[in-house]
Amino acid sequence: MILIVDDKPENLISLRKFLESNNFRVDTASSGEEALRKVLKTTYALIILDVQMPGMDGFEVAELISGYSKTIDTPIIFLSAVNTEKKFITKGYETGGIDYLTKPFDPDILLLKVKTFYRLFEQNQAMHQMQEELKEEIKQRKLLEKRKMNLSALQATNSKRR
Repeated sequence: MILIVDDKPENLISLRKFLESNNFRVDTASSGEEALRKVLKTTYALIILDVQMPGMDGFEVAELISGYSKTIDTPIIFLSAVNTEKKFITKGYETGGIDYLTKPFDPDILLLKVKTFYRLFEQNQAMHQMQEELKEEIKQRKLLEKRKMNLSALQATNSKRR
């Protein structure tokens, strides 16, 4: 699922419809505070984050998201119409953004980026699943080996008694 964070309802609606029409599941937050509450409860493949918002701006939100162990690897794409100067773009990358797009943006380029980050998320999830399965298999093999060793020791003790 993708989280879109923007304080303007019209931006949330248009971006949500655009992504959903391209078969992505989308969640929205209208403030930085709401976004932080959501990322603690839900795992997102990607966060698209507006920079200029009342209260907590996008840079502050990104720093906090990047500081949580649960969300440290969640890619953040900044999307801004106002903060388009190099110093803001640089700050976006410094605060945890993986990309920075300015409005008006090219929908095809945004879609390519979203697809790329989503595919990387899915690959990462599959890798973690495989790691967990391997850990479980190693645990089972060690348990089986221990049982075999205990059985062998028991058999050796019994044969000495005879």
